[in-house]
Amino acid sequence: MRREDSSRRVVIRVAGEEDRHRTDFVRWSVGWESAPTRHRTWPLADDDWLDNHYFCEFVAEVDGVIAGRVGLEAYYPPFAQMVDLAVRPDYRRRGIGQQLMHACFEAAGRRGFSAIYLQTETDNVNAHRLYHSLGFVPTAYGKMLRMVKFLDYPLVNDFINAHPLAAYWCDPAANVEREWTLQWKGYISDDRLRLTLTGGSCQSESDGLAPSLPNAEWILQGGSRHLFMTLKSEALRDAEPGNHVELLVSIENQGERDEYGAIQMALPHGISVRSPQTHSERVFIWETRPGARYEQPVIVQVGRDFDASVLRHLNYSSVPIGCEVYWENHRALLSTSQHMAAPLPA
Repeated sequence: MRREDSSRRVVIRVAGEEDRHRTDFVRWSVGWESAPTRHRTWPLADDDWLDNHYFCEFVAEVDGVIAGRVGLEAYYPPFAQMVDLAVRPDYRRRGIGQQLMHACFEAAGRRGFSAIYLQTETDNVNAHRLYHSLGFVPTAYGKMLRMVKFLDYPLVNDFINAHPLAAYWCDPAANVEREWTLQWKGYISDDRLRLTLTGGSCQSESDGLAPSLPNAEWILQGGSRHLFMTLKSEALRDAEPGNHVELLVSIENQGERDEYGAIQMALPHGISVRSPQTHSERVFIWETRPGARYEQPVIVQVGRDFDASVLRHLNYSSVPIGCEVYWENHRALLSTSQHMAAPLPA
């Protein structure tokens, strides 16, 4: 059953299994009721998505003519990639590019992706205008320019809603390759939100690793609330089924009040939590006093049945491993990109 209010374009439909984590967050956003009870596994791809190796192509047809196309590569969250948007010159200025991009946004959002990125030429000003008008922000640059749009990242969305005049900029990290700082700063207040994005501007500059967001820094109320969150992965290359990967989640409280919450791992199918600290599928509960740091080691196991063969068809030979940090009506997603050994074709 679907009901739509035409005046506000609100669609009412029956919630599906893929909506569970988002409906849970609605409850948590109005007051902390209880922590999640188990770690999250990203939804399985449907048969059509699998048959096309996590890729689909959208086209725009006008009077029987294919006027435009765009590709969407969406393997595992948080990042999906929009590939090669193209509109025939004689069909431009009709909104076709925007419609194709919105199709990508909707498809990625339904599959649980919180961000979508693209790569474009650094001097393609017309493309920059289009992407900026649809909510993309610039990140890494080099041979190409990478731009990112956050589809469902509550910490970013909440900050921008609370600071509508916030300024945004992105700078390369000092003395660190392939690392960029994305920052939003309040115009009237000194509130800030910083995310670290890793990965080069394009495939050839990224060492085979897709983008990831390993750090988040959240500063409100003149610094009285200040958390720095990190997801760190061991430097393991060409991981194979049967390997385990050691992670460390840390939360440093640089503010003036106690902070507490929960950490929920967010994993692809075939990768599971093996850390002895959980004792089961329970999530991690954290609490920090001012000036203190909470650290949670996590061991994740790559199952023997994990299928890495699909990586041969994708732009990057890496698999995202993530965690969601919850605290008092807030949620941040951290992720790392684990390089996997892609088996040769049989």
